[in-house]
Amino acid sequence: MLKRISDNHLIMSGIYKGISGISLFVSIRILLDYLGDENYGLWVLVFTLFQLVLLMDFGIQSSLKTKIPVLVHEEKFELIKSYIKSTYKISGYIAIFIFLSFFLLSLVIDLKSIFNIDFHSNLFVSFLFILNVFFFCINFVANIHKSLYVAYLKGKYSEESLAVNQIGLLVLFFLFITFFPKINATEKLIAISIINGLFTFLVNLFYTFRFFKMTSLKLATKIKTDSEFLREILKLGFKYMIIQVCFALMFYSDNYIISSAFNPESVSPYEVVSKLFQFPLMILFAAISPLWSMFAKNYIEKNKSALLNSFKKFNYSFIAICVLVSIGMIISPFIISIWIKEAIVIPTYLILLTGIVTLLRIFATFYSFFLNGIGNLNTYISILVISVLVKIPLSYFFVDLGFGINSVIISTLILMLLWVIIIPYKCYALVNKLSENE
Repeated sequence: MLKRISDNHLIMSGIYKGISGISLFVSIRILLDYLGDENYGLWVLVFTLFQLVLLMDFGIQSSLKTKIPVLVHEEKFELIKSYIKSTYKISGYIAIFIFLSFFLLSLVIDLKSIFNIDFHSNLFVSFLFILNVFFFCINFVANIHKSLYVAYLKGKYSEESLAVNQIGLLVLFFLFITFFPKINATEKLIAISIINGLFTFLVNLFYTFRFFKMTSLKLATKIKTDSEFLREILKLGFKYMIIQVCFALMFYSDNYIISSAFNPESVSPYEVVSKLFQFPLMILFAAISPLWSMFAKNYIEKNKSALLNSFKKFNYSFIAICVLVSIGMIISPFIISIWIKEAIVIPTYLILLTGIVTLLRIFATFYSFFLNGIGNLNTYISILVISVLVKIPLSYFFVDLGFGINSVIISTLILMLLWVIIIPYKCYALVNKLSENE
């Protein structure tokens, strides 16, 4: 029984993500107590930038998860080696470009004024952002192993690496805070940035070597990735990049909107609630992550019944997910009260709105994974672009109406209603066009 569970990549991915989520929540409590509301709000802004940087890969890493199953099906193993080498090389160039671009921009842009940071000097704020961008860029390249694990249908190891990373960071943060409880705020932020960036890099490095050892994959090959194949990959990758950037603007821009419209301190209550509801999202995303390449495999093989069966199972499972998230909404005030030591004022309806958005996002994400997996992206991109163009002005519209920090989640909810109608409809239309492979 235990072996069957441990061999199931969907179940183990969910378990590992649950471990990551619990470790993350404890880390948030520790860091919030250690840094205080203002400096924790600043750290959240920096960490959000980390999420944005990881998405600026021109979709190359996402393309791995879609193209490698196709190449395996076609038995083009030498081309796979060349493709992976090209991915590392191109990602390295992108990382260098991102770092240099941000470094130069930080010299001419007043980050302190943009984010209403009045409790640190502009020099320190710029240094803090540059330091983190450096670590984020090297991890941008080292992070490729996660896509490789998923592409080779070994998704649980991708989530295992995240769990190891999060637990390790929790332990390191605890030890650092224990031994250095009274250093000033600037030293705290710099130290936490170094711990986070360096340890994450070491974990990524370990799991990269583990992947190549596990698969016995050696990248030595005489075949070079031809220009036509690269153009095809970059074309697909560019579509993934548009999706990733739009997705980031939809869900990771909230903290920046709040900081800009109000102040960094206002980020904390929103961050606490959003992180709490991120827990079911994290578990689900981890559990369905291996489906990306499985969807690609079944679609290539025209396995219509397997695809429709996956959709049916999820739809039934979503009923249980709704019940669990609803229970989460009810007990959230109690969880927050024991999770966060200092009282945080949570705006009325923020928990309810966040819970509804979480459910809509879960439903839309499952079906969007199918579109991502098979590379049918035009409809999805159109929805995302429209959503992004509307999201930020709509958020500020609700701010002007006096909805406070609830404004960002209200605008997201309105747009997500569009997603949960159009995306599943597109998926069923594509699958129903398949001729069953007997």
